[in-house]
Amino acid sequence: MVDPRLLQANERTLLAWVRSSIALMTFGFVIARLGVWLRAVDARGAGSVGPEVGTAWVGGLFVALGVVANAIAVVRYAAARRAIKQGREIPDDAFPIILAVLVTVFGTIIGAYLLRRLI
Repeated sequence: MVDPRLLQANERTLLAWVRSSIALMTFGFVIARLGVWLRAVDARGAGSVGPEVGTAWVGGLFVALGVVANAIAVVRYAAARRAIKQGREIPDDAFPIILAVLVTVFGTIIGAYLLRRLI
């Protein structure tokens, strides 16, 4: 018999990944809309107003990253559930590390972009 606590822990892990994915997608939307705000701030100053495609691209990357993270979380959940039910070891992969590195890289890009625009 399978310990139900293992299955419940696996479900909690899936839900944590789903929350993280939603946060990434929301953050991406906010970043994409940041270009509109930067144009409004720039319009009040003496600078030139131009299209802000940088924030749209980085925002889109965060949204895409959230979607991919959610899809991979479902695949990982299903694989772990099968392993638990069959009494096998839960498969391990590098997904959490890759996701953390990508978030760091994209965050650095948007941080540098904002510093360049606001300074």
